[in-house]
Amino acid sequence: MGNQQYEHATDEVVEESGAYTCEAGITKRLNKGDKFPSCPELEVATYWKHAEGHHHNSGEPVTESGTYIDEDGDEMELEEGATFPNCPKAGTPTQWRHAGN
Repeated sequence: MGNQQYEHATDEVVEESGAYTCEAGITKRLNKGDKFPSCPELEVATYWKHAEGHHHNSGEPVTESGTYIDEDGDEMELEEGATFPNCPKAGTPTQWRHAGN
């Protein structure tokens, strides 16, 4: 797997549908079950990350294990199948994003 900023390598299976950006800066919509493609520009193996603006709300299911950050900057490791929690500090609903985005 790539560094924290680019989490998914070419040919890995997409665990969560959404928009992803490759190392060349090209964003592409991918669906769960697809494989991460080669770079659309250079046609070589690359790493992908979730596109900017991708977030999850408290109460939604976690579809991909990893490190997430809430709106206050709280970091939390969440496992696939868990539920995105409320803000750990305030106890109110919040939005979470993948760490490194």
